[in-house]
Amino acid sequence: MEALAWVVGIGGALYLLFRFPRPSLIFIGAVVAIGATVGGFFYAQDQLAKRKAAKVKAKVFYDLEKCSAEFPLWIGILNGSDGIVEKFSFTIEGHLEGYSDPLYDSGYSGYSSDRIIPGGEGVTACWALPRQAYGASEQRVALNPPKTLVWTVKNIRPTFQNR
Repeated sequence: MEALAWVVGIGGALYLLFRFPRPSLIFIGAVVAIGATVGGFFYAQDQLAKRKAAKVKAKVFYDLEKCSAEFPLWIGILNGSDGIVEKFSFTIEGHLEGYSDPLYDSGYSGYSSDRIIPGGEGVTACWALPRQAYGASEQRVALNPPKTLVWTVKNIRPTFQNR
């Protein structure tokens, strides 16, 4: 029955296009123009949000002087935007220098905090090690303690306060 509705709808549109070509083309042009305007608006909003989110940066270090053995990763988040970050989430990877496959990986869900960070300011905290990465062998992890790895913060996802 749904296929029949499509056939009737397309048939009706073709009839109107050939029977009244000028008004039909004006109508089609108006629908296309409105669609392009609405699409352009949402595209511009999305690009502005991505640029704002890209200004939130993070650094991670394995540091037992600033942090405890239970929470050895010192992580700093800097809000370089003019907005207020309400909460944020991120992932962490630890890999050998010169290698791309991680030995430790927090996975997609990673870490999150509801710490509020005003624009131009930053916060630091000590966090626990992520779990052993999927596919990383026990032997390779045992031979490379966390302090010898290169740690990176990835996928920073800030949520900004609405003004």
